[in-house]
Amino acid sequence: MSKRDRKRAEIVGKLATHFLEAGLGDTGVRRLAEVADTSDRMLLYYFDTKDEILAAVLGEIGGGFTDVLDAVFGTEPLRPADAVTRIWAMVRDEATAGQLRLWLDLSSRASRGDPFFGAIVEQMAEGWIVWLSGMLDEPDAEKRPLAELIMSAIDGQVVLFPTDLTKGDAAVAKLQDLLRDL
Repeated sequence: MSKRDRKRAEIVGKLATHFLEAGLGDTGVRRLAEVADTSDRMLLYYFDTKDEILAAVLGEIGGGFTDVLDAVFGTEPLRPADAVTRIWAMVRDEATAGQLRLWLDLSSRASRGDPFFGAIVEQMAEGWIVWLSGMLDEPDAEKRPLAELIMSAIDGQVVLFPTDLTKGDAAVAKLQDLLRDL
């Protein structure tokens, strides 16, 4: 790995930690440079544009989240109700709180019509749907619609009750019951 690549990786790591702790808040180049302990000129030496910086950082965070998913779920296929149980537990776990807050922040920016964040959110959501589809122990024709249903139901609870996810427990339990009856 070249010195430039090492420095880029260092910057991405610092910004990823910052985004997970503080959210997207101020993503101006000067603020990003400050967080990365560099100047805005040097930041733009290592990355051509602010969008490239953000894409690299969000990609790093997404890769880390994939590792979390693999650790929580393993490789064995799951019944949809069991997948909901594990996803809901993961969403409520403080260890993934930073990723959850960042997802809400990204989704909010995308919903306001920001094309950059819209593309990022769509890409991330598609990745999770494909991943979950592959985990479900259901006929192929049912996997994607069930994955979309599960993800939208979980996301819905997160949006409705962002400060107290326990308020979503009853709805998630109902979804599990409905999925068990398939």
